[in-house]
Amino acid sequence: MELDPPDDAEVEEVFDHELTRVLREHGDALEEQSRTLLTTGAVSIASPGVMMHAKLRFSRWRRRGLLEVATEDPLNGEVGHSYCITLSEAGRDRASLVQEITIHLACEIAHGQ
Repeated sequence: MELDPPDDAEVEEVFDHELTRVLREHGDALEEQSRTLLTTGAVSIASPGVMMHAKLRFSRWRRRGLLEVATEDPLNGEVGHSYCITLSEAGRDRASLVQEITIHLACEIAHGQ
């Protein structure tokens, strides 16, 4: 009997469930880390099996923030992957930016688990 590979909708639904679980279990801590990131510009977050380093930079002329995230294996220090994502308008209210950053960090944890 051959199993059909999951389609994109099934994969997306599985990820949505994982993201919901991460936000339920770690949402408050990630929100606090997001606030720290906005204040200091950098933060490191330890989660089971992965260490995540995030940096935040704002461009005055573009009025957008750039979130840089890199992961590493805490046991051997190997960099897993890194990426940059442009955040929404920097002129938005702080609560909206905290929420957006929190979701990006939660997505990274969900991908890593």
